[in-house]
Formats: sequence, structure tokens, C-alpha cells
Amino acid sequence: MLDRLFGFTVHPFLQLLGMIILSFGLPFNKVLMSIGTIWLASNIILKADFKSYWKNWRSNILAWFVLGILILHLIGLTYTNDFDYAFRDLNTKLPLFVIPLSIIAFPIRKEWLNYVLYFFLLSLCITTMINLYTYWSNPQADFRSLSLFGSHIRYTILVVMGILVCIYFLIQKKKFGMLWLAPLLWFAFYVYQSQVFAGYVSIIMIILTAILFGILNLNNKAVKNGLLILTIFGLFGCIFMSVKFLEIDKQQIDFTELPEKTPRGNEYIHDTTFVWYENGNHVMSYISTDELEQEWNKRSDIDYSGTDQNGHKIQSTLVRYMASKGLKKDKDGMQNMTREDIENVEKGYTNYKQVSGSPLTRIENLKNDIFMYSLTGDPNGNSFIERIEHFSVGMLIVRDHPFLGVGTGDVQNIFNDYYKKTNTKLDRNKWNRAHNQFLTFWITFGVFGFILFSGLWVFVGYQSVKLNSFFVLCFCLIAIGSFLSEDTIETQQGVTFIAFFLAVSHILLQYKRHNLK
Repeated sequence: MLDRLFGFTVHPFLQLLGMIILSFGLPFNKVLMSIGTIWLASNIILKADFKSYWKNWRSNILAWFVLGILILHLIGLTYTNDFDYAFRDLNTKLPLFVIPLSIIAFPIRKEWLNYVLYFFLLSLCITTMINLYTYWSNPQADFRSLSLFGSHIRYTILVVMGILVCIYFLIQKKKFGMLWLAPLLWFAFYVYQSQVFAGYVSIIMIILTAILFGILNLNNKAVKNGLLILTIFGLFGCIFMSVKFLEIDKQQIDFTELPEKTPRGNEYIHDTTFVWYENGNHVMSYISTDELEQEWNKRSDIDYSGTDQNGHKIQSTLVRYMASKGLKKDKDGMQNMTREDIENVEKGYTNYKQVSGSPLTRIENLKNDIFMYSLTGDPNGNSFIERIEHFSVGMLIVRDHPFLGVGTGDVQNIFNDYYKKTNTKLDRNKWNRAHNQFLTFWITFGVFGFILFSGLWVFVGYQSVKLNSFFVLCFCLIAIGSFLSEDTIETQQGVTFIAFFLAVSHILLQYKRHNLK
């Protein structure tokens, strides 16, 4: 329509502009994400070449998967009770239907795709710099403050996708291609600073995929098979070492023979009913309040009855920190505390392993939280442990509603009911959904929804391997990884991320098919 109005071809450029708006808005702004989605839909409607659209959709399996998921949501409306939730859910997921179907119906040219990805990287560079500047400017900030532009986890996954895009440009081997190493290293540094497990896992997936692609493209069959076997053994070795690392060596304390007094004759407090450990050391034993107060006030300007920089009581922070180092909470223990240890307690650190701020810090915290969960059954305080509770409740719902699910709008209501039935220890404000997209599809639409949604990603993965597309396979694995720990497509940024890169994957795979022909 606009082509005839303006007298020249305009719709392809409008389609490109819509993708650029999406790519720039994805890390940056929800408004831009919405504008980009509406732009693509409007361009398709105004072009009005519906016969061509139907031809492209009909011959494309990806389009049928997307249409199937849309139809499932509509069918789910027929047996739901909460229509407010259902229509909000459909509104949130519109990008999942609009973006891929628009690009399949009217794809942009392959040579234009680089411009789209340039704007994505530009937006990431701007937002990562703003995030890190804000984080470094505030001494009290923790890693969660690196999320000014959306969920900390989802934003970090976008940064990992930025790493993947840089690798994609490096593989193209164009002039000045090595310049893409600079943003790649910057994004890798950001992911390191983010302390997001999903980000670390996604980078590992990219590295493993790169190794496998390199091996599979070798010409020497013997070398190829040998390296594949070594890679598989190495992967299992890493998994085994990770599991062993998460095991906590609980310090054995004979609670029947605890001394009543310190070496200086002051009374010890041993609260053996309080199940609380730091690095396997019991917190509420070997506590001499008098000696702690006296020694602390000698070495710190903050009074023992005061608070640390996080607003918590110094006494509580101190005994936890000393326990993490395996020290008794008396004068002797305080004499083994360095000046740096005293400053760490003043800053609010409850475990000496937290101080480094490295990925190992988060892993150590997780290790301790898993141990505490195994002892108390209380999931509160760690997002990973809370997700175990969400998943467990979700599996109970699947057990009771395996075939049709609960419908498009009743997911949160059914979760609330089951949290009550199971007498969960999870705080009421954390009664969330499954935090697993595959499980959420099963709960919502039954086993058919689970099969359809899983089938989509099996298809994309298979096509990427068949057509030798490193980029698409990495995106597929990153998406699946995010689905295992998040309801990714239940938020605007998450669903736009999936929809946008599904559209990009379609363009790349179509180009690969064309070259093979």
C-alpha cells in the first residue's frame, strides 16, 4: 500500500527499521520494545500482501509452532476462571506471536541483519556502562543493583547474547573483524561482575558449543572421535567436581560435652536448638557475650550494640562472620580477627568468603544455603532454594492436572492453593509460579502444551545442527537454559528477547538453506 503511495519500495525499509527499534530497545526500554513490535505488525498490515504471507507461513514449520502456541492460549480461555490474568498473559506474550510471524511473512534481507545486530550491541554498550558506573559509584551497592534496565537475570542473559553476536561477527572474518574482541571482552567482564549463575552457565554453553563445532568440522575422523570422547569425559568430570564442591563438610560438634566457661572463666552460650551454620560451623555455640563486647569495642569505632553498614546488629554479623572462619566467639577468637576482618564485619559481611565479590562468592553462599535448607527445610533467603520450592509445588499441580492443565488464566491461583495445601514454609510474598517455562506450559495447557513448546526448541536445535549454524544453536541452548530457571516469556523483556532472536534465527537459517540449494 505505502509502496504505491510513495512511488517507490518502502516496506522493506520499514521492516528493517522495526527490527532496529526492537534491537535497540531490547536491553534499554520497554516503550521501545512495544513500539518495535507494533511497528512490525503495522507494516505487515499496511503492506497487505496476505497471499504471500500465508504462503510463507504455510511452508514454514517454525510458523506452525508459533501459531500452535497461540491457538493453545486461545483454547485455554475456554476452561479458565481468571480472565483478567488470562488477558494480561496474552497481552504480555503478543511479541512471541507478532515478531516471528511478521519476519517469516516478510523477512528482511540477510545483508541488513548486521545493521540490526549493530544497534543491539550499541544499546548493550550504553546500558552496561550506565549499570557499572552506578554500581561502582555506590560503595553500599551489591551486584543486584546492576539491573537498572530490567530483571538482573534477564538483562545478564542479553549481555551473554551480546557476546554471542560479537563471536558471530568475528566468525564472518571481515575487515577489522578483530575489533569485535573489545566489546566481547567488555561484555564478558560485565557477566563476571553480575554474579548471575544463568550468565555463567550460558557462557559455558557457548564455549562447549564452540568446541563441539570445531571438533565436528575436523576432516580427520580419528582425531574427531578422539576429541569428542575427551570432551564428553571432561564434561562429566566438571559436573562431578561441581557436585563435590557443593558438598559441605559439617563440623562435628559433640553437643553433650560443650565447655561451660571460656579459658578466662566467663560463661559460654551454646544454643544447640538453633540450627544455623556458616561454612559448616555452628553459629550459636561458643559465644561469650562479655568477651566479645569488650574486645570488639577496643578495635572498632562502631559500638557492639550498634549496627553494621547494612543496618543489621553488629553482634549478629560478628558471630556469623567468626563462625565462617571456624573461630570461637570469645577473646581468643577476637584476637585471631585481623584488621581487615573487623572492617568486613563493619561493612556487613557475614561470611569471610563473601568479601572477594567473585563468582565463587555466590557459589559459596549457595553452598551454605543448600546446607541450611537440608537441615531446616526453610527455603527463604536464597532465590535458587526458593525455586526448588516453586518447582516442587509445580510438580504436584502437574500430577493432579496432567492432560489439560488449568487454563490460560488460573496458573497463579492454582499455585496459591497448593502452597496452602502443602503448608509451605515459603513466605507468602514469594508464592510465585514454577520459575520453569517448560513446567509452566504443562501446568497451563497440559501435556500437549509441554510437548508443543518443547518441540519448538527441539526443532530449532535440530535445524541449527543440520544447517551448521553456530549462532542459532547457541541461542537455542541459552533460551533453554533460561527456561529451566525462569518463566522467561511471562515478562515483556523476556518474551521480546525470545521472539526477537527467534526471528533472527529464522533469517540465518533461511540464508543457510538458500546457500545449500
